[in-house]
Amino acid sequence: MKHLRSLLLAGLALAPLALSAAPKVTTAAGAAPTDIAATVGTFRQEISFGGIGNTTNGPFANGFRNINWDGTAEAAAAPNAMPGDFFNNNVRRGAVFSTPTAGATLQVSAATGNATNTPVRFGNLDASYPTRFKAFTEQRLFAAVGSTIIDTVFFVPGSPATTATVNSFGAVFCDVDLANTSSIECFDAAGKSLGKFFAPVADNGLSFVGVNFIDGERVARVRVTHGNLPLGPGNVDTATADVVATDDFMYGEPLPLVSDGRMLNISVRGNVGGANGSLIAGFVIGGTQPKTVLVRGVGPSLAGFGVTNANANPQVAVFSGATAIEVNNDWDNRVDLAQAAVRVGAFPLAAGSTDAAVLAVLNPGAYTLVVSGVNDVAGQVLAEVYEVK
Repeated sequence: MKHLRSLLLAGLALAPLALSAAPKVTTAAGAAPTDIAATVGTFRQEISFGGIGNTTNGPFANGFRNINWDGTAEAAAAPNAMPGDFFNNNVRRGAVFSTPTAGATLQVSAATGNATNTPVRFGNLDASYPTRFKAFTEQRLFAAVGSTIIDTVFFVPGSPATTATVNSFGAVFCDVDLANTSSIECFDAAGKSLGKFFAPVADNGLSFVGVNFIDGERVARVRVTHGNLPLGPGNVDTATADVVATDDFMYGEPLPLVSDGRMLNISVRGNVGGANGSLIAGFVIGGTQPKTVLVRGVGPSLAGFGVTNANANPQVAVFSGATAIEVNNDWDNRVDLAQAAVRVGAFPLAAGSTDAAVLAVLNPGAYTLVVSGVNDVAGQVLAEVYEVK
């Protein structure tokens, strides 16, 4: 690396931008899984910023978590109740479920060929259910028994005691007959409702509703209401009663809610490229929990602040020791990067610019930020590191 030349940023700090509550709601309904599959797939891509379905210990800066209930151990499926923490302690999805109704339980339906010959799709509760309920992803379904309410709270996958929040939540419902009955309601960490969103009607079919908080709100708890009559012997649909089960739950990667140490933002401005070399800054993630950070190398967008010799094409790299763990030279108008900038009060990058930015989840430790010019292009850059809460 070349030598460091930098000045502390002065005069470029802007007031934080207000978050606006305008979530994107996605719905679909149909008689068969194929009727909603494309919509569900698009939703998963949007909430993960193009990432994959994460299944290992987190947290990750992108991706999503999906529960299709088929990973449930047979001993935790019908006719037995499912432990509410099974998909936090046994399977790494970072979700814990409960139901507020006294005496009610949670149940995952039995799979074909189970050791106790329990009927599939909640046929153990009522013989009509296997013909009423279809699976979106074979074979198992999920429901509260003795209640129509399922509450979900989140934890960092692989760290079952570390509370977390998510950027989105979606659920597939089975046999929704009544409008404005089955729903998901999202709450922030303070317990404030972020809105209730209803599943569309699909008699004997499948319904999907998903909400993506594209303006940066974070969800700490979700209440899923499936129908208005609980599953149980003799409980069937009428003109005013609706018995509903659920299938896949999906949500953005759970990120830690509470930091046990606060990293303040770093802003350094200087010349890079040519004889100036690179701009280098060190920073430390303290405490014991991972933290989400936004790292930016701003060049072209500085022109909006009167900087006449801004670097035309900066690159950012985050190093742990000698290992580069994140590198970027064009931010590509990514929605997650724009959202993170709003959350931390950073000025927006110009649309279509070649400014550089990355969003990373970093474990406690020491890191180095290096901002350079692509192909050694010269000019002024602003190097920034923010903790994203």
